[in-house]
Amino acid sequence: AVVSTQSTGDHIFVMMDFLFDIKKVLAQFNRNTMGFEFQMKYGCHIGPVASGVIGQSAPMFDIWGDTVNIASRMMTTGIVGKIQVLEETVDAIESRYSVEKRGKVYVKGKGEIETYFVTNPKL
Repeated sequence: AVVSTQSTGDHIFVMMDFLFDIKKVLAQFNRNTMGFEFQMKYGCHIGPVASGVIGQSAPMFDIWGDTVNIASRMMTTGIVGKIQVLEETVDAIESRYSVEKRGKVYVKGKGEIETYFVTNPKL
């Protein structure tokens, strides 16, 4: 999940709510299936992105940039069932979400970086 720092609204909060909704739906789905237990890792980052339409025969919208790469790395280095973020995202969401420090994680292209888990929305 990627959220631009250029937004003027509450986009990061909408994204976090969306991630928590996905977690709830997945848990409900797993309760209602016959022996399956699907699992997901979640990663989110906030920052600038570049975007555009690529392709001529089958045009597709895409986004690129360091923010996209970090969001992807937050997912791949994460732990099943947890939403992993960096400090920049924590700074943007801590008024509405509780976080816990995970510690340093090796992130390809960045080295050892302090990461956090978003644990739940604050009431």
